[in-house]
Amino acid sequence: MVVIMNDTLHHKDRRRHWRIIVPLLLSPLLAGAMDPPHVTNNCASCHITHNSLGNNLTAVAGNANLCESCHMSGGSASTLPFSESDQALAWPGLPSNILQGGSSHRWDSGVAGHVSFRHGALTSSTGRVLSGGVYTGAYPKAYSVVITNAGNAGTARFSWSPSLGIGGGTNILTGTNVPLNEGITLTFANGTGSSFQVGDRWNIYVRTDIRSPTLSNLLTDANGQVTCSTCHDVHSQIYAPFDTNAPAYTGPGSGSGRHYLYASNNTEQMCVDCHVARAVTNSLSGSHPVGILITTGLLYKTTTVLPLEKGTGAMGCMTCHKVHYAPSTDGNLARMTNGLAMCVECHLLADTTTPAAHFRATDPLTLWPGGQYGSTFPQRTNSADRGTCVNCHHPHGWPISTNTAVHYPKLLLDLEEGVCFTCHDANGPATKQVQLDFGKAIHHPVVNSDPLRHPGRSVECIDCHNSHKAQFGSHVYSSTATATRNTITNAPSLIGTDGISVNYTGLGNFVAPAP
Repeated sequence: MVVIMNDTLHHKDRRRHWRIIVPLLLSPLLAGAMDPPHVTNNCASCHITHNSLGNNLTAVAGNANLCESCHMSGGSASTLPFSESDQALAWPGLPSNILQGGSSHRWDSGVAGHVSFRHGALTSSTGRVLSGGVYTGAYPKAYSVVITNAGNAGTARFSWSPSLGIGGGTNILTGTNVPLNEGITLTFANGTGSSFQVGDRWNIYVRTDIRSPTLSNLLTDANGQVTCSTCHDVHSQIYAPFDTNAPAYTGPGSGSGRHYLYASNNTEQMCVDCHVARAVTNSLSGSHPVGILITTGLLYKTTTVLPLEKGTGAMGCMTCHKVHYAPSTDGNLARMTNGLAMCVECHLLADTTTPAAHFRATDPLTLWPGGQYGSTFPQRTNSADRGTCVNCHHPHGWPISTNTAVHYPKLLLDLEEGVCFTCHDANGPATKQVQLDFGKAIHHPVVNSDPLRHPGRSVECIDCHNSHKAQFGSHVYSSTATATRNTITNAPSLIGTDGISVNYTGLGNFVAPAP
């Protein structure tokens, strides 16, 4: 290969070497070293030895474009098609006019996020906007960039604002590595004519807790973005995937059914390399635990539907997430379309079958209205989220607004009383309003800043109420003991409540009190 590209060779020598190299490129012996289903007798279907359009002598420019030239409807790999719209665009942090979506891990993003041209001007800009730097912010978000004065880079001006969090700027001069905030910069690259037109806009989507890959086999492109070949080696299936159904690798040509990986991922080494901040074993670290064994007990059970790590049986990132072709198309890459059903594959605490009041999927009131007591977690508007766990919990945690280095405990969306008050106040969706009661002279000191709150004497909402089992209408008090009357008088409903251990074997409802 090196000899062929050496332009100092005599013309006759070049022709001689070409005659030698072509049979080698097309040789079945050479192709036999590749693993199926990419085994081919024609390397030229992907590679061109001279005047190639892309790097690595590829026949198509752009790594993802080369893969998609086969992995498309009507292509030679049409059974596994990809399109740009498959790339995940996950909520929260999106602008209000952008919908979440996607069933595949992105192949055009990195620590500086990814850029999407939104148009807007009558005459479209020919210039490009590139993001740079490393995003250091606490919240996932999108920078909205709008051209306010036309011209080329160095003359045109722009304004920007975030979809979530702090920042913003107006009348800023375009150029190279222009800083926005929280580690992100923009470079404006000229096109033809007047490159940037007034009204044209771009969104730069950034996510938290991502780093560039450090494993030697996993490389990004020149702009620091992951591509298909960051994770996938199209020639070899030697490295073990997470997939528990993948066959063993016994040598070249034996790897059909594996995943063409550039490094082993059987214990999610590749996932953790970029998403190391999510690789925690305790939710106190601000994310759902991974790498742990789930044993069946009072509050948990071992899943029979979701996959576990092959060989260890531990729960991992890919227990809940699927990298490509996720059944869920909301950008979360979840393995199940029903989020509540996926949670209760392991968690037994909640009554989701009766169901308890907070898990009534038909009730429009069981949808997070947006933080009102300090939390910045935005309003949920997707009706599919009604009555699901995500109205109180975020699987990967949410930073405390007053100290974003720390996450709310138990993966909650706010401090505990803030979660309750957000719905159970005068403006909340819940019909039972209780927040005003805690401003009265005599009240339980549930709020952390309450002057009456003392160590050993504090009372949290969940010290008396079990939000996972409270039944609809359970606050209707009568002189007759029923299974739904007042959640704190029904012993089974206290299971899982902090500081309380209930042995309710043989216990019926408590005896009705005197009138």
